[in-house]
Amino acid sequence: MPKIVKDDEIYQAVIRVVSERGYASATTKQMADAADISEMTLFRKYENKAQLVKQAISFIVDQADFSNSAQYTGDLQADLLRVVKAYQNSAVKHGDFVTALIPEMSRHPELIDSVDAPMNGFRSIGKLIKRYQEEGELKQEPELIAVGVLLGPLMYAAMLQKAIPDNLLPPLEVENHIAGFLYGRAK
Repeated sequence: MPKIVKDDEIYQAVIRVVSERGYASATTKQMADAADISEMTLFRKYENKAQLVKQAISFIVDQADFSNSAQYTGDLQADLLRVVKAYQNSAVKHGDFVTALIPEMSRHPELIDSVDAPMNGFRSIGKLIKRYQEEGELKQEPELIAVGVLLGPLMYAAMLQKAIPDNLLPPLEVENHIAGFLYGRAK
């Protein structure tokens, strides 16, 4: 009986291998080995390494569920807290993968459209921010800039926490982070 290959197990393997080796150094053989499948099975199911990485990125974005976390409730702080927690969980869980991948994207044009899935998530968060701007609760600024200001420190903190040994960097307190974001932005 042939082994049933689950996509999420393959994506987790791709994430591990790219996190450890980077995109350029990661091979489909290493990814297949990490997923405990043959390289041929991997190629039958996916076109190539770039396609695997794109699918893994989409898997991460789907897990983070930014569309649902960015739902408007009318409570600005609660909505931002929900978004930040969803992003923080994803950044902590997959920060190594993103850190390994981002610098290599400019050298590998086959990865350019791999940012489409995360950008859709950021746009849904941007729509939430835009709505609060339109209601006068937040000052006007380009919503994707506001998303970067809101989420950028979370990725930075996640990267530092993994890079600095023995947890010398305290965890980011999301409530304080949101208060800092709102300072100068809330009306």
